[in-house]
Amino acid sequence: MRVKQIIRFNRIFFVANLVLFIAIISFFAFGSPYLIQSGGNIEANRIVLKGESGAANIILQGDDGNTLMAFNDAQGNIRLQLQGGVFPAMIMKSEEGEVVGTFFPLKEGGAAVGLGDREGNMATFIRGGSSPMMNFYHESSQPNIAMGINNGLPHFVMVPKEGQEGVLIHGSAPTSLLFIDENGGIPVSLSRYGLHQSIDSKGEEEEKSSSEKIFSSDIQNLLNGKK
Repeated sequence: MRVKQIIRFNRIFFVANLVLFIAIISFFAFGSPYLIQSGGNIEANRIVLKGESGAANIILQGDDGNTLMAFNDAQGNIRLQLQGGVFPAMIMKSEEGEVVGTFFPLKEGGAAVGLGDREGNMATFIRGGSSPMMNFYHESSQPNIAMGINNGLPHFVMVPKEGQEGVLIHGSAPTSLLFIDENGGIPVSLSRYGLHQSIDSKGEEEEKSSSEKIFSSDIQNLLNGKK
């Protein structure tokens, strides 16, 4: 490379740097008032923070209907999502994109937490509000263990994975332990009055008289699905 070419290259390089410097100064002088308000706020509809690989790591997006903040992994998959708007919630996802955890408010007041397994199936559900409860699931759409307070009645229910029979403990007076068969009946119960077992051969009056000592009206309504 000749001396003249070197000098010419240096001039071009100097002019390019000068133009870039002037462009940057002009941006902050004339463009910043539209982006940065006097109170130190930055206003934008969408902000994306990217890593060295170019994948979006954090996405902040806001509009009138839904405010969203998403935290992604190295592959750009959403792992944690915070959303506002009409239905605010926190959502956690697995590497496969399955929802494994949620935290959201309830319409009647309070909040709820849902925890799933790796495949996204419900594993634990915790609910607050006026009727708090906690349910545990094991590869089933129905809870295998449920505990909480319903209409002022504390209760604990345990149902096997297969079959409809189970055990119910309720806290209404008298506190009782009820064994439920596959038909939803209560063949055996235990309370402070003692052990009671239903016998079909006995008359209805005797069975009714014995059951009234064991079950309160609240637990009967609960078993019958009434509120």
